Amino acid sequence: MRITFADFSGWDFHVGSVDLIPLGGTQSAVCYLLRELARQQHDVTLVSSTSQPGVHHGVQCAAWPPSAVIDPRWLDTDAFVCVLSAGNGTMLRPALPPRVPLILWCQHDHNLWDVADLKDPRERDAYDRFVMVSKWQSDRYARAFGIDPARMTVAKNAIATAFEYKGRDPLRIATPKASPPILAYTSTPFRGLDLLIEAFPQIRAAVPGARLQVFSSLKVYAFSEKDDEAEFGTLYQRCRETPGVEYIGSLPQPQLAQALEQVAVLAYPNTFAETCCTAVLEAMASGCRVVTSDLGALPETTAGFARLIPIVGRSREAYQRQFIDETVTALLECANPSAASESSLRRQVATMNAEHTWEVRARQWVEWLASLGVPR
Repeated sequence: MRITFADFSGWDFHVGSVDLIPLGGTQSAVCYLLRELARQQHDVTLVSSTSQPGVHHGVQCAAWPPSAVIDPRWLDTDAFVCVLSAGNGTMLRPALPPRVPLILWCQHDHNLWDVADLKDPRERDAYDRFVMVSKWQSDRYARAFGIDPARMTVAKNAIATAFEYKGRDPLRIATPKASPPILAYTSTPFRGLDLLIEAFPQIRAAVPGARLQVFSSLKVYAFSEKDDEAEFGTLYQRCRETPGVEYIGSLPQPQLAQALEQVAVLAYPNTFAETCCTAVLEAMASGCRVVTSDLGALPETTAGFARLIPIVGRSREAYQRQFIDETVTALLECANPSAASESSLRRQVATMNAEHTWEVRARQWVEWLASLGVPR
């Protein structure tokens, strides 16, 4: 197949960037999916604002200057996929041959500005199909924009290659954790980090010696260090000043995967309704127990393996009390695992590696595109 993916966000990245710098979930997914499609012998092009055009990992990475017009070579394709944001459909549809499906692959919730253009029926109807990352997200788009569910398909995100166990015993990944235990927070700072820092002293009092590593910043959204500090510097400083907390910031995926090998629990008091959650998928693949919120697509993402705490309609204090209790229980379980908890953790790791790799996801994309009439 010949497939063009276009990210018009203005970010400077190509498909190799995910190994070198922190990237957001959407751009990371683009990198891994396209690399795997190329590995499976498909002809793939990524159009972005890269400052390093050329072939990376078998993918043709083309530069998109903001003032440029569409290069006809990008339109000579079997399928054209717009990444992340709506707003380009009415421009692209007349330029593409009628046989070429125009697809919007979007990971944002319906209420974010990036997809507000879908309220316009002309923009909405310009796309032949929509790729969502959860059933929860798909249902919300159907209600908010009146999109026929038949025009949408769900293709969840997957774990980075660095998190795959590559044939190792899942139990060996799940059990050799650091002692005293380490908790981790690996999402962006506005999704519950403030709640976690408030709660951590009580968690540490119940489990003496427990440590918290915070892998979080806005650098995954291409923020400069200055702008990141202006937005959340006070919260980062609070992390640094809290006993037992190590503020590390965002890391490229290979480094994060190595760090999570020692982490016992992903402590994620999520307050932001996510359409999918790669941070949770990768923690689960790393053998971490997960404590998070019953919110958004997290129940769908965690597939029954996480401790989910109701948050909607509850006070901050009530939620935090239960989060502390569940996290302490998870930490104590790490120290004295039962046969049932070990079996569950082994199944968790195996499930992530069997069902949520980019190799699996790329094959699903190809099968779906073929069902639309795209030639193999």
